[in-house]
Amino acid sequence: MRIALIGYGQMGREIERAALEAGIEVGPIFTSRTNPEGRGLTAEALREVDVCVDFSTPQAVLTNIRRVAEVRRPMVVGTTGWFDRLDEVRPAIERAEIGFVYGPNFCVGINLLFRLVAYGASLFRQLPDFDPYVVEWHHRRKADHPSGTALRLGQILLEQLERKTHLVTRLEGRIPQAGISIAAIRAGSHPGTHLVGFDAPFETLEITHVVRHRRAFAVGALWAARFAKAHTGIFSFEEVIDHFLQGGDV
Repeated sequence: MRIALIGYGQMGREIERAALEAGIEVGPIFTSRTNPEGRGLTAEALREVDVCVDFSTPQAVLTNIRRVAEVRRPMVVGTTGWFDRLDEVRPAIERAEIGFVYGPNFCVGINLLFRLVAYGASLFRQLPDFDPYVVEWHHRRKADHPSGTALRLGQILLEQLERKTHLVTRLEGRIPQAGISIAAIRAGSHPGTHLVGFDAPFETLEITHVVRHRRAFAVGALWAARFAKAHTGIFSFEEVIDHFLQGGDV
């Protein structure tokens, strides 16, 4: 398999290292200089590419998706900060009949955390004294906050707890009783921690996932690339994990 990298920051470089170690060919590599407004993503440039992997920017990703769809190449998108605009590119992806995998986080452990939080929150439905919250910490260069992963965790809590109706991502006075607080920290060089807690007057339960190295994201992105090459349609990375948990090939 050969992958093209769209975006060559810290994640792009880590994916390149992981791919080469796994015997996956890498190239071409597109940066903001070689791919302004998606113009580098041509049929000729992608002729020998099996899957495009995008870890670029929220400003560039929609154009990149449209360009890749035009040349009908499977695609993995790990860029965050754009998921509310998926419907804008959905028709182009569907017309191309390609495999397309996206997600706020390609760590396998985080996607298992989603399931643990869903189950855990369901146990608190009849225990209103336990108030849920989400805290995330990333390096100070991360542009979006809160992270897409934190927002997904908050959405899972909303789905499980009828007494909660909305997420609170910015403090402007007291948080309403029906709100779920999401706090974001941007400091240092930390690759990522996500914590979900349930606090009661006399006890607290917390579930935490810590990324120790960006390789965790890279391994998941390569899983997604193999999946996108073999399947047609639009899939979240959670669905890819489901496929593997049910015995599908990695």
